[in-house]
This record gives sequence, structure tokens and C-alpha cells, in this order.
Amino acid sequence: MTATQHTTIGIIGGLGWLGSALMNAALDHPPLEQVRFVVSSRRPAPQGLPERVSFTHDNQTLVDASDLIVLSIRPQDWAELALDMTGKTLISFMAGVPSNDLQARHTPSHLIRALPNGACSVKQSYTPWYANKELDPALECLIRNLLESFGYQDRYETEDHIDVLTAISGAGPGYPALLAQALEQSAIGLGLPADKARRAVNATLKGSGHLIEDLTQSPEQTVTLLESYQGTTAAGLSQMKASGYTQIVESGVRAAYQKALNFQSSED
Repeated sequence: MTATQHTTIGIIGGLGWLGSALMNAALDHPPLEQVRFVVSSRRPAPQGLPERVSFTHDNQTLVDASDLIVLSIRPQDWAELALDMTGKTLISFMAGVPSNDLQARHTPSHLIRALPNGACSVKQSYTPWYANKELDPALECLIRNLLESFGYQDRYETEDHIDVLTAISGAGPGYPALLAQALEQSAIGLGLPADKARRAVNATLKGSGHLIEDLTQSPEQTVTLLESYQGTTAAGLSQMKASGYTQIVESGVRAAYQKALNFQSSED
């Protein structure tokens, strides 16, 4: 299979926020310009689909028409999904559903677990992925191109790392939003108008995100450098660390990781 020779990718849940983000990004990605897509959804058939995209309500019809199937549904909805994917490649976007369970139910020839995050809608997702067996170079290239269409991707050799990253990169804007909320509340508490407090915090986090893209300096080096100036930022960092900031973050990540490991048995 190659990305340029008669490849069809099916996206189950293709009208949801994640499935549609993938389809729209993939359609704009030059390495995938000859790939065709089939999407399925419980929603009504959309109007005006691009030329390379077809729609069906029948998931098995999608599977039969596709070389590679992306399962972009909630884990809670997977229980009712019984599809024969023999001879196909399956990419699951579901958190907390292990490869052994997916393999046993759908019997694909190749199985990949991948975990995009909310930034896929702006083509900035970090997507870790794991394959349960060796991939031929053409198939691996197709998978990398597909995941790179909406951001960044890394292949991991250990499936547990996908569950770890469910608790980190999978959180998307969640942790930064919590930090932004705390900073905003602090600013308001010190007398800033609410609208300007939000603007100041959001602009700071956005600008800092661009600075952090320089991967030559670790976060630890950045903190150490700012502490060495012994100014206002150093005072704030020192108090946060003394208050257990790092331990609080670690406890949150571990709670999210445990949730990922026990997702199918949870009630929500």
C-alpha cells in the first residue's frame, strides 16, 4: 500500500470534531493528494463533500471499501461496534482501549493505536502512536503522513507509553487552561480588570508556547535561567515550587494515567 496508488482511508466517526479535523487536514496535505476517503457517521449525510470523499451510514460498507480504517469514536461507543476488518489496517484513536482487545474483536492485519489531542483542529496536535507488529515501509510512510497532516507524530515501541501520553499530550489544552485560570484569578485578585487579565494571560501563554518550540533548551534549563536573575519571576517560581507545584502536577498526571488504564471499567 502506498499513499499515491489507489489508497482509500475510511474514518468511522468522520463527522465528529476529531474525525473531521483529520479528514480536512489530510485533504490539504500534499503527500496524500491521491488518497480517497470514506466517512461514516450517525448524523445525516452532509452536503457538498469534496470530490475525494464519500459518505455512508454503514460502518461495514466503509470497512469493505477501505484499505486503512481510522476508528474515531468514544470508547463508550465501541462496545456496540462489531466489524470484520480482516486484511485491513486499523488505526484506533480511542483512549484506554488496548490493542489486544481491538485485535481480538476486529482481526485487522495491522493495528495502530494513536492519540491525537485537541490541537488537531489547528494542525498542531502531538500524536503518539504504537503498532502491534512490524510495518512495511510504504504503510509506515502512509501512517506518518496521515498523522503529520494535523500536527506532529512519534512512533513508540511500548504500548504503555500511549497510556502515559494519554495523561500528558492527550490532555490537550486542559492543563494550560487550568494554569491560565489560576493566573487570571490571581491578576483579578490583585485588582486588574477581568477582560484585560484574560488578555494578558492568554497572550503570555501563547507567546511562551512559541518560545518553548526551541527544543535546544529544556524546561529545567529555562527555569534555572530565570531563577538566576533573582527578580520577580524568580520569586514567583520559588514560592510555587515551595508550595508543591511539581508534586501537584505529577499527582494530576498519575490520576489521568490511572484513568486511562481503567477507562473501560469506569462509569462515565
